[in-house]
This record gives sequence, C-alpha cells and structure tokens, in this order.
Amino acid sequence: MDTNVHTFLMMGRPGSGKGTQGKLLARKLGCEIYSSGNRLREMAKGHGFVAAKIKKVIDEGGLLPAWLSSHMFVDVLLGTGQKETIIFEGACRRLHEAQAFDETAGWLERPYKAVFLNIPDEEVERRIADRRKVEGRADDASDTVDHRLVEYKEHTAHAIEFFKQKGVLVEIDGLDTIENVHQKVLAALGL
Repeated sequence: MDTNVHTFLMMGRPGSGKGTQGKLLARKLGCEIYSSGNRLREMAKGHGFVAAKIKKVIDEGGLLPAWLSSHMFVDVLLGTGQKETIIFEGACRRLHEAQAFDETAGWLERPYKAVFLNIPDEEVERRIADRRKVEGRADDASDTVDHRLVEYKEHTAHAIEFFKQKGVLVEIDGLDTIENVHQKVLAALGL
C-alpha cells in the first residue's frame, strides 16, 4: 500500500457491506470511521424543522442535499491531521460530492482510495431484507429499497465512475463472506 494514503472511502450499493467493511478496516488500521449515514440518523432523532426534514428524506430512501453532505465530510477532513488515518462510509454519493471530496483532499495533500464493494441489485434486496429484520432501520423499509437503488444508479454510480477515472478506485467483489471480503479489501490495499 502507498504509505501516504491515510484516507479511505467505502462505497457501494445499499446493503453492500460498506459499514461492516469500514469497521473492519478501521479496526485493522486503528483509526476512526466517519459514517455520514449514522451522523444523519442521529441528527434525525433531534427536534425541530431540520431534524424532521432529514428524517423525512431518510425514511423515503432519498439523498440529502449535496451541500450538507459535502459540508459534513469537508468539516471532518479539515479537523483530521494530515497523517491521521480516517475512513469515510456513506460519503460522496453524488458526482459533485465526489468532485468536492477530490478537490478538498487534493488541497489538503491527502491521497485517498475509494473502495467500491460491488454486489448486484438482487443481493441488495436480500441483504436489506435480512438487515431490516435485525436492525429495523427506517431506510431499510421494503418500499424504499427500489428508490434507494434508483438513487444509486442516477447518482452514486457516476461518483464511482469519477473515482475510477481518477485512478483511486479499488473494486472488490462483495459477493462473499464478510471475512473473505475483508481479506480482499486488505489485499487490494496492500495491507
């Protein structure tokens, strides 16, 4: 692995294992993981207009405004030491967010890798149904899965393509056990 890389993005379709693999990678590297989804779900539990608006978007399976997502990850990047390792899960779900991340990381002289956990749509539906039974997350409701896949295809797929064109994308076949996918991630990153 390039020892100058201290920033990682976990990307993929809903239910692809971004959170799980991000946690495993964070444990391996001994670093923090920043989950925009977790942060937004926490904000949605609050009171007032903004919390209600965030909750509504999450419950419908939509994406929040790019400016909010960008503000959140830029704020985290600005507060992270240059040699401090950090993993982002759920960031850069739109092309302009990916471009803003790239620009910010470049300005901060923080090389990064985007780890794309690739699974087919059918697997998304199966995994989210399983997760819904265990976690009961509102954004895992069966009527939002199709909407989340549409959002992925219309937005996130373009962000992933941007990172591919930049030469920072590492694609992993996510159709395997959690441990085997973890080993593939480590091998692809040279860890």
